[in-house]
Amino acid sequence: MKKISGAAIFLIILFLYSKDGYAFMTCGRNIADSIYSLEKINLGGVPQTILITGKDRNKPVLLFVHGGPAFSEIALVRKYDRDLDKYFIVVNWDQRGTNLSYDPSIPRASMTMNQIVADGHELVTLLKNRFHRKKIFLLGHSWGSAVAMILASEYPQDFYAYIGVGQVVNMQDNERVSLQFAMQMAEKENNKKAIAELKSIMPYPSSKSTLQQLYTSRRWMTYYGGEVYGHHNAHTIFAGVADGKNPLYDTTKTDAGTSFSMETLWAPFLKTDFPRSITELKMPVYFLLGKHDYNVPYMLAEDYLKKLKAPSKRLVFFDHSAHLPPFEEPKNFVEVMAGIAAHTNLQN
Repeated sequence: MKKISGAAIFLIILFLYSKDGYAFMTCGRNIADSIYSLEKINLGGVPQTILITGKDRNKPVLLFVHGGPAFSEIALVRKYDRDLDKYFIVVNWDQRGTNLSYDPSIPRASMTMNQIVADGHELVTLLKNRFHRKKIFLLGHSWGSAVAMILASEYPQDFYAYIGVGQVVNMQDNERVSLQFAMQMAEKENNKKAIAELKSIMPYPSSKSTLQQLYTSRRWMTYYGGEVYGHHNAHTIFAGVADGKNPLYDTTKTDAGTSFSMETLWAPFLKTDFPRSITELKMPVYFLLGKHDYNVPYMLAEDYLKKLKAPSKRLVFFDHSAHLPPFEEPKNFVEVMAGIAAHTNLQN
């Protein structure tokens, strides 16, 4: 009979069940303190998936609100940013209609920003109660930064700090600047195909903007490195994630959920205008921006942060990133997040 090494024993995954019905998968050397829990919970009447990870249950809770709509980041965070577990209890949430939370039975009428914010508030309350916390950290990325900004504005008592990554500001300006960037790069290269396709969607954005116009603009913006710096696409970022073998990323559900979410959420999202609707947050604010981001153009967030009222504000640029700093510069991203945790008074 083969002997099992001590290291192997430490890596055995234990399945435990709590009295409130949550399923836990706890793994690692410090089993008593660590947590790895992939769960289905009910938010707003719809089953949704969260992944909770951490090496120390005494660390503060961080809720990571993904982009999109329907851009799940559970698998990406596990691939690139698992060292966040040293500093936080990290909660990744697939919003209704996204990846592991997609189900064709979800009512289309429920796919609104207001409902997703309500789902987020319900989740925050659940996390505070479960981990016996008065407050948690809130991070929103891209579309998720819009969801999270509204949460931070409406429920300031729930959060130590707000962290916006690829921060959404005004979506009309967002689309205008993104298209301008793509056109300027195409003209610089004399890329006749790109120029013709981009001209064909103008005027964009407008009150009659279509998803096809969006996809054309974004395709060329991405091609010129506005999503992943120095790359024509995000294939390198998704290597080993979107290959159909990762249990945290269901390609079939993701494709269906993306179509469903974009059809229901994108047009209202284009009306977002935070300089008008949110002029103050009553907590420390951090904007973490890729210096080459033209998916959600960095200069709009930089200008907005100057005007936004908050107890304290900090702008951090990632010089070698575009729209995906957590995955383009994961080491730097984790270091910045660790600094935020270390400089926050958790007694408040």
